[in-house]
Amino acid sequence: MLTNSEDVGMISILKIATTRLTSADYVTLKSAEARCLARGRSAMLVDLSAVRRVARSGLAALVEFQSEAPPGMAVGFYGARERVENDIARCALSSLLTLFKSRKDALVAPRFRARQLAGVKAVLLVAGSGSRMAPLSARTPKPLLDFLGRPVLDHVMRHLSGFGIRDFILNPGHLAPQIHALVRSSPLRSVQFLNEGQWQGDLWQAAPLGSASTLRQLHHNHNAFDQDFLVFCGDAVTDIDVAALMEQHRASGADVTIAAQNVPPDQVHKYGIIDADRAGRIRRFVEKPSLPHAPSRLASCGIYVVSPRALSHVASRPAQDIAQHLLPALLAAGRHMQVYDAAFNWVDMGCPQDYFAGLSRGLRGLIPGVMPLGHLVRRHVWAADGADVSPRAVIVGPAFIGADAVVEAGAKLEGPVVVGAGARVCGRSLVRRSVIGNHTRIGAGTWVDDMIVAPEWALDHRFAQSHLQSLTPLEGVAAEAVLPEEILASPLMDMPKRRGGTG
Repeated sequence: MLTNSEDVGMISILKIATTRLTSADYVTLKSAEARCLARGRSAMLVDLSAVRRVARSGLAALVEFQSEAPPGMAVGFYGARERVENDIARCALSSLLTLFKSRKDALVAPRFRARQLAGVKAVLLVAGSGSRMAPLSARTPKPLLDFLGRPVLDHVMRHLSGFGIRDFILNPGHLAPQIHALVRSSPLRSVQFLNEGQWQGDLWQAAPLGSASTLRQLHHNHNAFDQDFLVFCGDAVTDIDVAALMEQHRASGADVTIAAQNVPPDQVHKYGIIDADRAGRIRRFVEKPSLPHAPSRLASCGIYVVSPRALSHVASRPAQDIAQHLLPALLAAGRHMQVYDAAFNWVDMGCPQDYFAGLSRGLRGLIPGVMPLGHLVRRHVWAADGADVSPRAVIVGPAFIGADAVVEAGAKLEGPVVVGAGARVCGRSLVRRSVIGNHTRIGAGTWVDDMIVAPEWALDHRFAQSHLQSLTPLEGVAAEAVLPEEILASPLMDMPKRRGGTG
């Protein structure tokens, strides 16, 4: 007999009320399965915590029930008492059961985690020009900057996909055709575009709306949201438990939940800072305050769960921003906003200094779920497909050598180092704590220390925050094989001309 059931995304969670499990419970489980399928669910977890005894026929019923599950249906059990668990363990059939200690353990298992947020939409904000990331963002949208072999945006989408999210909405603006190209190469996702710009002849002209105005247009003009949805910045890598974030949001009944992390005092001025009470209800939100005026060090990570009802507070004026306009409007109206500050990793790509720090963390394995794309060729040295690393090159990791890059004999690399795709590090050169851009040649005898370099410019990442430095080329650094003009004409940029709007 089942007492109750609940749904977590595409998962039905059922609780068995009987204290003694027998073969008669098989029929009850099959009836519950039929109801799950009728509701479109693709997974079942059965709570065994009320069961005190399990007959052999009851154990056989569980095994038969799991083995007969329809194709694509995941089935598991959790919460068995110690005595019941021991009874199961003594039976030879126990190895055929998918049994978890707790509900939490079951939900983080890959087959169930990937079903928790099915049907939830995620808006990925990718329109900005990324001026603080200049000059890296001049020819590449910040969400497409390479992060150990994959674009940052790809890391974001893969992480969300791990929770069952397949419905994405992107708002390409700056260099939008490149974003179109990346996303359309991933056919397993459902992606819609709200293009913020248009073609003018052969040139794409960006016309950003503002993040809150984007959400308002999606909701009021395109009826995009019929339930709570996620908003992520497309230029930050994180391992946040999105299911836990959504669960807290729904339980609180908040209009908006903001994921936040404590930041060092010298970083407070870069973020929206949150003042919340002990229950996590937000009382104040201050955008990029100086340290003396900051109510806390709890910084918004640009990750939100938003209820569609919150969007009625977005003004119809243009250029409305989430942090600067929507959140203050909600507070002024007395609406409920909640903070989510559980521990998670978050790598913000605000400027070149942040970019190098994020790459360093990724190379050291400090971002769960993020690994360099490729294979280990030496201790703490990864090489992507097509990379050619001479056995007579000296490399002290961590280091990542991009696709088709070459590290010649006699070259020396001291990590953390990233060598971009198609780049070449010649013999007798020294690269320390640096990033070598794609298709960039480091000539023989050249030293590169604490730099991010490309053929046309070089900058010291230690001081590259929100202002431009001298960007003169570094002596000994040049283009490798492919000239910049040819890079711009590569297939990534060769897109059909499209008008702005959804598509």
